[in-house]
Amino acid sequence: MTTTQKITNFVKEVTARLKQDQNAVVVLKNQRKADSAINSQLAALESRVVDLEETVENRTEALNDAKYPTTLITDNKRYVESIIMAKEDLDDAQTALDDAKESIAFFQQLQKENNEEVAM
Repeated sequence: MTTTQKITNFVKEVTARLKQDQNAVVVLKNQRKADSAINSQLAALESRVVDLEETVENRTEALNDAKYPTTLITDNKRYVESIIMAKEDLDDAQTALDDAKESIAFFQQLQKENNEEVAM
């Protein structure tokens, strides 16, 4: 092999086992476990994003309902309070959605870093 040739995990593992290099075997097992954990986290986050997108839609609708009621406004204070509460609920849902999306980006980058091939 030349020093610029890329090595796959399979070749690394077989080489480590042939050399009886237990540290390398542990490292390779840890990489598989890390990949599995990251993939599981990404799947959970992607599911959460779907749920949060629906929550944002529902809370946007609730805010519009608060701002534009279809019944007579009889209590100005309650009208304003309902708008404020609906807006805060929407902001919280949007923040949760943004956080989940940022987490996905973080774990996708981590996954990419962990699986980049290196020159030997």
